Amino acid sequence: MTYTPIVSALRELASKEKSALHMPGHKQGQMPGLLSSWLGTTLHYDQTEVSGLDDLHAPDGPIRQSERLVAELYGTQATYFTTNGSSAGLIASMLASTDTGAEVIVPRNAHKAVLAGIILADLWPHFVSPVFQDGYQLGITASGLQAALAASPKAQTVILLNPTYEGVTGELDQLVRIAKAADCRVIVDEAHGAHFLFHPDLPTSAVRSQADWVVQSAHKTLTALTGAAWIHRLSDNFDDELLRSRLNLVQSTSPSWLLLGSLDLAQHELRLHGRALLEQAIAKANQLAVAIQNNTPLELWRVPASGSYRQDPLKLNLLTAASGLSGYEVANYLEQHGFYVEMAKPHAVLLMLTLGDATLEIEPLVHCLAELPRVKRGDVSLPPQPPLPPLLLRPRQAYLARTSFVVQAEAQGRIAARPVYAYPPGAPLVYPGEQLDQNVLAYASEFTAKGGYLTGLQQGSWIVVSET
Repeated sequence: MTYTPIVSALRELASKEKSALHMPGHKQGQMPGLLSSWLGTTLHYDQTEVSGLDDLHAPDGPIRQSERLVAELYGTQATYFTTNGSSAGLIASMLASTDTGAEVIVPRNAHKAVLAGIILADLWPHFVSPVFQDGYQLGITASGLQAALAASPKAQTVILLNPTYEGVTGELDQLVRIAKAADCRVIVDEAHGAHFLFHPDLPTSAVRSQADWVVQSAHKTLTALTGAAWIHRLSDNFDDELLRSRLNLVQSTSPSWLLLGSLDLAQHELRLHGRALLEQAIAKANQLAVAIQNNTPLELWRVPASGSYRQDPLKLNLLTAASGLSGYEVANYLEQHGFYVEMAKPHAVLLMLTLGDATLEIEPLVHCLAELPRVKRGDVSLPPQPPLPPLLLRPRQAYLARTSFVVQAEAQGRIAARPVYAYPPGAPLVYPGEQLDQNVLAYASEFTAKGGYLTGLQQGSWIVVSET
């Protein structure tokens, strides 16, 4: 049996003597030039849909074979590849699960790709706020979901997040059961949890739940190239054609064979070495966490011991207040010494390890953090999360409306036309269609005053629905 069907097909094709009278323009690196000098023989595998390969939009060859290997590995009914990231997977699964114009339950910390699905399908979202602790989102609760379903009894689909960007999981099984009891389809955004299934010290993967769809980024925590992801189908409520047809709407007709090949190798790497590599990476992460706690002014944030919350041990959330520095200042300091963090906030930084860090040398990083400059400064905490603003227009209606630009002082009471969010993690502070109230504007001001950057503003102005 061939366990890397895509890569095997690409290698076989590359080994043939041939004239490429087809795309792409670099002709698999045969033309000397800047691109070939940069990527070299890698270009041999940057192909198009020629004989011996496959069609991502209707696969029946090596792509389909590799998808089946992933489904077997994860124990799912079917798996589908995407080269447009988990974003395409989330949008496609939303379009497959929800009628146009329907109501949908969305956690407020959902990725902005969910907003894209809401706009494209013209959905009416009902938001559920997550529980917060120390500025970290723990996830939505069973009672929060029940209240949302009671307020939106016609909701067709529930979207859940497992884990959060910071690696926190919560009451997933219970949330899925509640959603199913309300006759809702369930999509789980597990973009940051593709590795969960392969080691007992990690949180439980959503592929073991009763959800309908689970979307995972194979590039975030596994070894695929950036933009490579897959979608798992866990139920027989949907057929292959339905999701394929929706994926075709949000995927390029020229998918990257380099990304497809990397998905192929990622699944085989997991099969051969996943458990062992994760074992080593988790040990490194635990060692690093203890060393940082004992030798640096930073404090390791941990999930509450009570309740059903769990923390991915490969995500190290470090509070910076004791140093007197903001998270942004700590991140800048580390960059000056050759260390680049996953994310910075006013009050914290996030270090992310993966199975690629099995051989990480932690001593230089710990030494660097131990030498952090210490200052006495005012409050660097994250501002309290504001209450949800009222949703006055459907997000699609607001997004496609004529717009105006207004400065902060004139924005109160206006309706947002664009999402505003900090990226990462990419969860909107404001959705199109929501009214910009005093709480949201005050949060935005405080967040930016503490060094944060909000995407969606235009040179400091808010983009709002035009009144004329």
